[in-house]
Amino acid sequence: MGFLNKKIIDFKDDASGLSIEDDKIRIVRIEDKKIKSFNSVAVPSGAIVEGEIINKDEFFKALDKLIKGARPKKIKTKKIRLALSESKSFLRLISMPIMNEKEISEAIKWEIEANIPLSLDQVYYDWQLVGDIFSSEGESEIKVLVLAAAKRVADQYLEILEEFGLEVVGIESETTALTRSLLNEHSALKTSLIISVDKNKTSFIFAIKNIPCFASSIPISEKNIVGAIAKKFNISDEKAREIEEKDGIGSFFEDDALFEAIRPTLDGLVNETKKTIDFYLEGLKYSSIIDKIIICGKMSKARGLIPYLSRSLEIEVVAGDVREGMSASIKDIPIIEKDRAIKYATAIGLALGNK
Repeated sequence: MGFLNKKIIDFKDDASGLSIEDDKIRIVRIEDKKIKSFNSVAVPSGAIVEGEIINKDEFFKALDKLIKGARPKKIKTKKIRLALSESKSFLRLISMPIMNEKEISEAIKWEIEANIPLSLDQVYYDWQLVGDIFSSEGESEIKVLVLAAAKRVADQYLEILEEFGLEVVGIESETTALTRSLLNEHSALKTSLIISVDKNKTSFIFAIKNIPCFASSIPISEKNIVGAIAKKFNISDEKAREIEEKDGIGSFFEDDALFEAIRPTLDGLVNETKKTIDFYLEGLKYSSIIDKIIICGKMSKARGLIPYLSRSLEIEVVAGDVREGMSASIKDIPIIEKDRAIKYATAIGLALGNK
């Protein structure tokens, strides 16, 4: 699915996927359905804040290290695709009266103004008809999937990356990139919910037939978990993160100090997940059931989290695995260790943009 296919975008180009987070940047290159190059580099604190580049010099240093250090094959192409975070992009499935594509092009402008918190001149946008997937037989409306990206942030990325010497040929949302890398052809007839628990937020992505149809986010994150551990045991965030990485969420079957420390945050995550699922099923009514929940992001490997969520949500929760996702597009990922591969999910999804 190619979104934002305007003059700055061309999904026909062969490009590497560049994932930009507040604390890490990652790059992946795919050739002949195999990952040929990859790398990740830490970004100094404050250089990127909430998806926006604040310190260009520090970002350039990290980016130079990222590209030069990519292995095992050196990355020679300057073409890259990148993603905007869910908070900087907006995915909406809009119902409209039946009309031709020319009429849709005009009408969609009014719908964007009504459905996203930014004015039309503040976004880049693209749309796609998906009526055969989301519409019922005999329905008098059509369904249009719209993706809008904050123009200010997209322009900043374009300007800075092109100054560095890279050619941006694709900009999309983390939502579409994650969907592309985590769902495979066997998920096509099901409704999937991807939950990405990252440093500063948790994102919810609902997809039917591997096409994302609704996305939202909440401020519950790894940062809250680490902060709760640090406060409970009166230790630094660094030490708290080491405990989380080693022991996960602790044991929820017995009186465990670690679990009790983070239980309010976990309960908040469960409650917000239930509310979001209820809104999707009862409010949007795109599906009658959620078939599977896939978890990814920084907390996805936390020991005990998946069984806790499965038990609390009463829905099967599985770990996201890019080795299973999009299996028709990637033969294998032998050069990235299995436990590390999920961290590259967004970058892989971007690199798969034209595959």
